[in-house]
Amino acid sequence: MLALISWWLAIQVAGLAALPLTWRLFARLPGRGYPFAKVLGLLLVSYLLWLGAIFQLLPNDAGGILFALAAVCGLSWWLGRGGMRLDTNNQRPLFGWLEENRSLIVVTELLFLLVFAGWAVFRAYNPEINGTEKPMEFAFVNGVLGSRFFPPQDPWLSGYGISYYYFGYVMLAALTRVTGVLPEVGFNLGVAMWYALVMTAAFGIVYTLIALSHSKIAPERQSIDGTVQTSRFSLVIDQLRNRAAIGWGLLGALLLGIMGNLEGVIDSVYHLNLLPIDFFEWLNIKGLTDSAPTGEVTGGYWWWWRASRVIHDVDLAGNSVEVIDEFPFFSFLLGDLHPHVLALPFALLAILLCLNMLVGTLTSEPRPEMGGRLPTRLLHYAHILGDATGLGWQGIPLYAVALGSLGFLNTWDFPIYAGLAALAVGLGVAIRYGLSPRSLGAAAFTLLLLALLGYLAYIPFYIGFQSQLGGILPNLLFPSRFSQFFVMFGPFLVVTVFFLLLQCYTGFQLCTQTQAYATRQASGWANWRATTRRTLLALPWTLLLPLVILAVVVLGFIALPQGRAFLEEVLRRPEIADNVADASLGGLLRLVTRIRVDSPWTYLALAVLLAWVIGSVWSRLSRLPDDASDGDRLASLPVVVDLFVSLLIFIALALTLVPEFVYLRDLFGNRMNTVFKFYYQAWILLALASAYALSRLAARSSPVVLKAPAFALSVVLILCGMWYPLAAVPDKANDFQGAPTLDGLAFMRTSNPAEVAAIDWLRSNVSRDAIVLEATGGSYSTSGRVSMATGNPTLLGWDFHERQWRGNEGYDESAAMRPAVIDQIYRSAPADQLPGILQQWGVDYIFVGGLERSKYGVSEASLVRFDAHLRLVYDVDGVRIYAR
Repeated sequence: MLALISWWLAIQVAGLAALPLTWRLFARLPGRGYPFAKVLGLLLVSYLLWLGAIFQLLPNDAGGILFALAAVCGLSWWLGRGGMRLDTNNQRPLFGWLEENRSLIVVTELLFLLVFAGWAVFRAYNPEINGTEKPMEFAFVNGVLGSRFFPPQDPWLSGYGISYYYFGYVMLAALTRVTGVLPEVGFNLGVAMWYALVMTAAFGIVYTLIALSHSKIAPERQSIDGTVQTSRFSLVIDQLRNRAAIGWGLLGALLLGIMGNLEGVIDSVYHLNLLPIDFFEWLNIKGLTDSAPTGEVTGGYWWWWRASRVIHDVDLAGNSVEVIDEFPFFSFLLGDLHPHVLALPFALLAILLCLNMLVGTLTSEPRPEMGGRLPTRLLHYAHILGDATGLGWQGIPLYAVALGSLGFLNTWDFPIYAGLAALAVGLGVAIRYGLSPRSLGAAAFTLLLLALLGYLAYIPFYIGFQSQLGGILPNLLFPSRFSQFFVMFGPFLVVTVFFLLLQCYTGFQLCTQTQAYATRQASGWANWRATTRRTLLALPWTLLLPLVILAVVVLGFIALPQGRAFLEEVLRRPEIADNVADASLGGLLRLVTRIRVDSPWTYLALAVLLAWVIGSVWSRLSRLPDDASDGDRLASLPVVVDLFVSLLIFIALALTLVPEFVYLRDLFGNRMNTVFKFYYQAWILLALASAYALSRLAARSSPVVLKAPAFALSVVLILCGMWYPLAAVPDKANDFQGAPTLDGLAFMRTSNPAEVAAIDWLRSNVSRDAIVLEATGGSYSTSGRVSMATGNPTLLGWDFHERQWRGNEGYDESAAMRPAVIDQIYRSAPADQLPGILQQWGVDYIFVGGLERSKYGVSEASLVRFDAHLRLVYDVDGVRIYAR
C-alpha cells in the first residue's frame, strides 16, 4: 500500500509541476489539457534527467531527478505565469479555472486513481516478471538504475550501452528511484500507472473533441483609428454541453483501453459449440480449432493470447507465419512494459498537440500570405507554426521535444505523429485561408522542421543507436483476409462507415455567420453528390497507388544485385517452387496475382474507405467560397473537429493498408513487426475517432435512418468486444486466488530461494557496474536472470535479442565470440588460465547456480578449477559466487 501511495504522490508532483505550462499550452482547448499534466510533467522531467546524464552534467540519482523536477517546475511556472498573477478581480486565473471545472478535475483524478489502484490489485495476483519479454524489460530498468550516467549499460552485453529505444525505462527507473521501492515492485506499479495514464489521456482527448465541437469561435474586435477590425479569435465553450463531453470521454477511454477485439467472443462461441465447426475453420484464427470445444466459455490455458494473433498468415505449404496484432488492453493484460506500451501516453499527448495546432492555426492573428523568395515564404510558415503551438516561437522546441520523444520511446511512432502534426497545420491553413499551395507549404514546412528538431532533441540517442531494420521489402504472398481484419477492427469499421454516411447526409457546412453566405450552401443531397464525385476521383489513387508502390519496390529489387538475390531466394523456397509453373520472375508474378485475386477484400475495403475519407474532406474544404471572411470560416466548430477526426481515420486506415503491400525488413524476415506496430497505432486512432463519431450520430440533428442501425450494430459489436476483458481478467489473475503481492520476483523466492538470496547479496555487496558472469541462452529462457535482477552486466544474456536490438552489423565479432568464451570458462579452461581469461573479458565475478551446473556440467569436482585461482565470496545452499 505504501509503495502504491508513493508512486501516486510522485506522479501527482510531476503533474502539478507541469500544470501551469499545460494550462497555458492548451489554453485554446476545452479542459486546457488537464488530463495530460501528469504525462507532460513525466516527459519533461525525464528528458532533462536524460539530457543531463547523457552529457554527464546531471547524475542519474535521486538528486538528479529532483533537480530536473525543480527545473521543470520553474520552466512551467515561468511560461504559465499568467495563470498565477492576480487579475482585475484579485483572483489567480489558474485557480479560478480549476474551480470552474471541478467536474473535469474530479473525474480525471478519480479515473486515474481507480485504474491505477485497480490494475495494481490485478497485477498483485499475477506479478511474475517471467515469460514473454518481461525479463528483458526488467533488465533494462535495472540497467538504467545501475548507470550513473547515460547511455545506460546493457545488462546482457557487458561493455556496451543499451541499443534500444530506452527512454521509457528511464522514466520507470526514475519513478522507482525517487519513491524508494524495490525495482521488482516498481515494475508492476509501472504497468498499473501507465495504464492509468493511458486511460486518462484517452478520456482527455475525446472529452476535448466533444466539448470543442459544442463550442464556437468568436472574433475579438478592437478599434484602430476608429475602424473596427478583427485581430484574433477566442473560444467560447458551452459549459452545459461540456459536462456531457465527460460521458463521451469515458466511452473513449473504454474503447481505447478496455475493449478487446472480437476474438474473445468468437473463442467462447467456438468452445460452447454454438456454430458449425466449418465457420471457425474458414475463419482460420491461429490455434482456435487445434483442440475440440471444451463446453466452457473460455478455451483453456492462455486462451486470451489468441486475440493477439488474429491475422493469420499461412504460406503456400500450409505453414503458419507469425503475425502480431496486439491492442492496448491485451498489452496491459499481458503486463509487458515494451516500448510500444511505454510510448502510449505520449502518442496520445501528440494527438492532443496536433489538435491544439489545428485550433491554434484557426484562432491566431491573421497573417497575409507572403510571396516572393523562398526564405520569405519559410519565415511566413514559421510564423504560422509558432502561432499554432500556442506559445509562439517558444512552443516550437517544446513540440519538438514532445513529438521527438516518440522516436526515443518507440521509434516507429515518430513519423506517424509528425505526419499528423503536418496534416493538422495544413488543414487549419486550408480552412482559414482556402485550399491553395499555401496549405501544402505550411504542412510540408511543419513536417520537415518538427522532424528535424525532434531528431536533434534526441541526437545523442540516435548517434549510438543500432537497429535490425534494413529497408523495405515487398509483401508478395500474404494479403490479410478481410474476415480476420474485421475480427480485429470490426466495431471501429462499422462506426467509421456510419460516420462517413452521416457527413454525406447532413452536409455539415463550414462556418457561416451571415444569411447571405448561408444561402450559398447547397442541400444535403448536393453535398452527397459532391462527396461521391470527389470520392470517385480519389478512388483510382487509393486503388492504384499501393500497387504502384509495390511495383516500384519490386522493380528496385530487380535492378539491384541484392534485390535479385532476394527474389531468387524466394523462388528457391520449396512452397514457391511447388506452386509456379516455371521458376522465373514471371512465374512468381503470376502466382502473386493469383493470390491477390483470391483474397482482395481487405485491400479493396481499405482503398474505398480511404477514398471516401478523402472525398469527404475535399468536399467540405472546396465548398467554402474563396471570398468568405475569417468570421464566416470560423463561426462554427463541429466541422473543424469532424475534419480532424477524419484525419485520424485516414492515417489509421493508411497504416493498416501499408503491410498489405510492403513491410520493414528485420531479422524475422516477414511482416510480423510491421503489422504489429502499425495496427497498434491504428487501434488508438480508430478508438478515439469512433467515440467521437458515436457522439455525432447520437446528436439530435442525426437522422433516425442512420442513428438506429448505427447504434444497433455498434452496441452489439462493442459488447462483443467487451467480453474479452470480462473473461480474460479473472483467467489471467487465476480467479484472484493465492496471496497477492506486487513483488515481481516472489515466484523466484518460492521456487529458487537460494539463487534469490545470492542475487540479494550481489545487490548489497557488489558495485552496480561490476561484470557478473552467468549462463547465456536463447530468447525467453531463464538465462540472464542474475543480470536481469541486479542490473550488473554479464557477458551475454539472450543472444538472439541482442541481435534484434543491434542488427547483424552491431552484433560484432566480440559479441559473437562470447557463447564460446562462457562455455570455456565454466567447462574447460585450465585453472591457471582462468584469471587471464576473466581479465581479458573484464569479468569480476562468476555466478554458479543451478542453471550453470546443469548447462555446463559444473560439478563440485570441477569447481576445484575455480577454488585454485579465484576467491570464493559467497557459498550458501549450493550457490557459489567467485571473485577474480
